[in-house]
Amino acid sequence: MPLGDAIVSTPLAQRLIDWPLLLGGLALPEASRQLLNSMVGLRSLRQGAAIYRHGQAPTHLYAVCQGAAGLGRNRRGRADVLMQSFQLRRTVQEGHWLDLHTAWLGCTHELDACALTTPTLIMEWPIHLARPWLTAQPDVVMALMREMAAQVHIFNTDLHDLLSKNALCRVAGWLMRRAGPHTRFQMDERKRDVAAQLAVSAETFSRMMRQLEQRGLVQVDGYDILLLDRIALIRLARDH
Repeated sequence: MPLGDAIVSTPLAQRLIDWPLLLGGLALPEASRQLLNSMVGLRSLRQGAAIYRHGQAPTHLYAVCQGAAGLGRNRRGRADVLMQSFQLRRTVQEGHWLDLHTAWLGCTHELDACALTTPTLIMEWPIHLARPWLTAQPDVVMALMREMAAQVHIFNTDLHDLLSKNALCRVAGWLMRRAGPHTRFQMDERKRDVAAQLAVSAETFSRMMRQLEQRGLVQVDGYDILLLDRIALIRLARDH
């Protein structure tokens, strides 16, 4: 896909959007999936490009189909087109939604959202089309509610970790969340942005990663991270 404007294309959406992944495993009838694919747009963005900005009224539901997106604050506002001053608070990987709750609260976006990789493929579902369709789709509504609850759980877990765990435990927890079911992943974020999420300095984050590597729990090669002992990392992440 070319970078830039949103494209509405049912065949393209059918090929690139994984609805069961976005809806927590819900298997949609073919007719429903086709209708959904006809409602949404797809936008391919380069790193740093804005998905939406804080203070904007929500017009779409957004999900990451490929790549990764970041939620945070851009200190320089709209003058910073590629968000070079972006302060990352949370990374959203492919197969997950961005800010599901704001559209239903009738308020504005609290954070900026931008692409963290080139390309990042964003699905955009217009709210004015989603609302009437969802009134007759209780299974999809329940799936979206579960996804929203999962987002709240992540926020609460992050807050608990910041308040009650030391830096090494927080880094271990971040590694497990970031890796998901995989043992190897490539960091899309800048190290200073990850450090800011964990309320530590970039130097402390690097030192914690070296400690984990010295313990034989991870192997780090630049931005490529291999988890060598998931069980030990889980235990460390759960320590208080």
